[in-house]
Amino acid sequence: MQAYVSLWSADLLDIGRAVDLVADVADGFHLDVFDGHNVDDLLFGPDFVAALRRRTTLPLDVHLNVTDPDHWARRFVDVGADMVTVQSRPCPDVAATLDRIRDLGARSSLGVETDESIADAALLAGHVDRYLVMGTAIGVKGVGLDPCTPQRVAELRSTVADGGHRIPVFVDGGIRPTTVDALAAAGADGVIPGSLVFGVPDPVAAIHRLHGL
Repeated sequence: MQAYVSLWSADLLDIGRAVDLVADVADGFHLDVFDGHNVDDLLFGPDFVAALRRRTTLPLDVHLNVTDPDHWARRFVDVGADMVTVQSRPCPDVAATLDRIRDLGARSSLGVETDESIADAALLAGHVDRYLVMGTAIGVKGVGLDPCTPQRVAELRSTVADGGHRIPVFVDGGIRPTTVDALAAAGADGVIPGSLVFGVPDPVAAIHRLHGL
């Protein structure tokens, strides 16, 4: 599996060192963006992504947990985001938002929340470059994986393939040593590890283990 490492779980007072530590083995970096409305917190703005873009050549996946994704997508692509993830709920027309992200020159990613229909998400396959299945509620850390997640991953992969598409499926939330094997067995192409990488003595070895699944 691929690993797009979540910088939300890094030491925020020493984040440059955290980036450098895993830059040779990570497949990309995942950046959650909170505006205090869609999620009751504030996290990572365009200036930070611009600085990160200068620090690394790895792909940057910006996850917009905001009330106006269409506005913010351009801001983040302009400063170096390679992929932009949005959810259906904040978007008046999520297909149009995903197409707009592509038009801006980035890859489009659809976040699928734990209570959202897999069948509905699969209908958007023609607009999606990657699916991000949420294993927990958005905006929380330290919560266990929803036990339905592996089944949802398998269902999404199967439904999308039946429609003639081959789209990578990643999982975000609840990524633990005890859950990644089941996600890999369900067909997940990658995960968004946070504490699994930055909360262990050897982050590089943790990423290598994911690559071996």
